Amino acid sequence: METYGRHEYPGRLFIVEGVDGSGKSTQIALLRQWLISEGYTVFFSEWNSSPLVKKTTSRGKKKQLLTPTT
Repeated sequence: METYGRHEYPGRLFIVEGVDGSGKSTQIALLRQWLISEGYTVFFSEWNSSPLVKKTTSRGKKKQLLTPTT
């Protein structure tokens, strides 16, 4: 795991990537459940949770403007 030095923020950011159907949602749910059981507060956010990002991504998909490297 890569680390990028110390910071003053009280928390950790976990990023989970993978192809469709690879079990990301399952693993995230299990990790979330375990962290909560250990007494941690968990905040979950999806990459497209921002209305602006969601709208832009939707438009790009409809017009087939997105590529694997977009």
